[in-house]
Amino acid sequence: MSKVFLKLQSILARQFSIPMDNIQPEARFKEELGADSHDFFEILQMFEEAFKITINSEDAVQIFTINDAFRYIEKKLNEKVKNN
Repeated sequence: MSKVFLKLQSILARQFSIPMDNIQPEARFKEELGADSHDFFEILQMFEEAFKITINSEDAVQIFTINDAFRYIEKKLNEKVKNN
């Protein structure tokens, strides 16, 4: 597992009080984790702080699963590296 995914798991495990092993890439924020819209945007803010990125609202509506978030964060981090 990548460091990014492990960090995502850690954040979500703390937020939802569940074991990290229960957080799988295909898990959906709403259905499997039980996140409502308020929870979801709170989680996105945690991701922004943890990874020092910005997640715009147009992109946020396309994030349904943990893997969607992972791929988005990886993309943003790669863009940061290219721009520096």
